[in-house]
Amino acid sequence: MARSPAEIEADIAVTRRVIERQLDALGHVVEGRWWAPYTVVAGAFAVGFLLSRMPIGRVVGISARAVQTGLAVATTLAAVDRFVAERRRLARAA
Repeated sequence: MARSPAEIEADIAVTRRVIERQLDALGHVVEGRWWAPYTVVAGAFAVGFLLSRMPIGRVVGISARAVQTGLAVATTLAAVDRFVAERRRLARAA
């Protein structure tokens, strides 16, 4: 079942508004935190230090497994979302 371009654009607009609202809410929380930039810099140094101590092959292997896991989770969530949306559509039609 193909969706019309108008439906797709409407979904994109809704998603954009939700993301903007969440980012605005997060921005208000983080703006008053004087320590936030220092935390980011300290985290970057920690990650850099840990990566400098690991062999490159191991880093690549871990990264590849993380990407595979992320793709599997995303695929599963998309299938569940499609299933739930179809169930809702059928329930409204009945």
